[in-house]
Amino acid sequence: MDDFAGRCVEEASRLHVFLQDWLRGTLPRTAQGFAPFADALADPCRVVSPLGTVTERAALLSEFEATHGVLAEQGDAFVIRVENTVVLQQWEDHALVSYEEWHDLGDQSSARLSTALYTADDAAPLGVAWSYIHETWLPDRAPLAGERFPMEPG
Repeated sequence: MDDFAGRCVEEASRLHVFLQDWLRGTLPRTAQGFAPFADALADPCRVVSPLGTVTERAALLSEFEATHGVLAEQGDAFVIRVENTVVLQQWEDHALVSYEEWHDLGDQSSARLSTALYTADDAAPLGVAWSYIHETWLPDRAPLAGERFPMEPG
């Protein structure tokens, strides 16, 4: 795996650790605290959720900024982990990467299969930006409530 592909794989984990900590409320709710997420999204960026909802960059930033601390009461019981990351295709300045995204909350787990298109971007945290993400629930792993996170109102 070359350096670009390696940074894409690392970025998949890095961003989800950020999201876990953001949802737990352990990061400051400031522009600087949110920058590791905002700076990682290309412009344009589009996400297709497991339910088929399409969200563009501006709405995604607004949506995620508002989730700060929503799982604070759960503390360390809420974990996001990335597993089975595979670089499916790579070009000079793009890579298509697949991974499983697991959300654990106590003894509950939900999981989705995600495919992300990364673009080289020197301004992004690891030099790669998220351009497109498509997610689908893994069989029998959709959460009991919520589209993105466990315990989120649907």
